[in-house]
Amino acid sequence: CIAFFLTIGLVSCSISQTKLNTKNASAQKIENALKDTKWILKSFDAENRVFVPSEENKELTLGFSANSYGTNDGCNVMGGDFSIEDKKVTFHVGMATMRYCGDEMKHLIYAIPIGKTNHIVIKGKKLQLIDDKDQVIATYEKKDAR
Repeated sequence: CIAFFLTIGLVSCSISQTKLNTKNASAQKIENALKDTKWILKSFDAENRVFVPSEENKELTLGFSANSYGTNDGCNVMGGDFSIEDKKVTFHVGMATMRYCGDEMKHLIYAIPIGKTNHIVIKGKKLQLIDDKDQVIATYEKKDAR
């Protein structure tokens, strides 16, 4: 009886641990995994910098719908389309604000270089943007729908 419940527990845990590496996935699978999701920045790994919420920026997000995305860095917002070709994810900038943020806001800005993204890894509720050298650019956590 105990073995049965242990097996059920292990199976349910492995099912809930979604893992997707876009280097090994079809374009359709990648689009389905990203569609209508929103992610909250946890760290800007390229600069070894953890996101610290502030009064001005409680969270910085990266959101997807169909083949488009939107993101913010603490000062400006950016969005556009993304494409998947030969297992590579490419973000195309369609629009971006160009607000002057000044040195006094420098500590609040997390300008993630999403244009350097080569592929994406999703492990459970964590999304990582990876460059062409397999270095993590940024790490996000999935924002639950409310």
